[in-house]
Amino acid sequence: MKIRTFLVGILLLIITAGCTRQILVTSYYLLEYQPSPRNEKLILENQIPYRVQVRNFKIPRSYDSIRIIARFSSHQINYYRYSLWAVRPQVAVADMLVQHINAYRLFKGCQREFLEERPDYEITGEIFQIEKFDSEQYSAAHLKMSFDLYDYDSKDRLVTHVFDREVPIQGESMTIFAKVISDIVEEETENFLIEVTDYFYPPEVDSTQVPE
Repeated sequence: MKIRTFLVGILLLIITAGCTRQILVTSYYLLEYQPSPRNEKLILENQIPYRVQVRNFKIPRSYDSIRIIARFSSHQINYYRYSLWAVRPQVAVADMLVQHINAYRLFKGCQREFLEERPDYEITGEIFQIEKFDSEQYSAAHLKMSFDLYDYDSKDRLVTHVFDREVPIQGESMTIFAKVISDIVEEETENFLIEVTDYFYPPEVDSTQVPE
């Protein structure tokens, strides 16, 4: 009788633990923003009269994943098991760049792919690091990457913009982390596009003239 009572008690504990156990749900996070074409340096009287293709960005193999990376030290990273990117960063950044360029109508045409026409220029780059610094004392969003403009035919690199940004964040919210990374991409995209417009329309040249 005692053994039976004991077994029943154990069974009840197992059932109770199963009912109260926290259910772990996989969450997906977006790199996303809505471009606001308000930067006067990017509002041109004449479009840049060329077509530009935006390709996926390069990314190291260790970051080429939908799994979000947590960095604990210079030589240690981990992958969040239940926090994932909805779209791989190298694809999401390229998509956002096309939206940003088209919001300002900078080029005659800007697409991810050209099926019938041939682009004149190409934009790509590399995401060197995209991660969340995570420790008891410090939490931050970290993004190191580059943007590059190439001549499509010669493959000469004409404009390059490299940055390494680290922004402290409060708490462990992955939504805030994704928002901060998106904000960094938006700010640095604007910086890159200013350099691109300066290449085609140098500040000392009348911006109403069509570049050769």
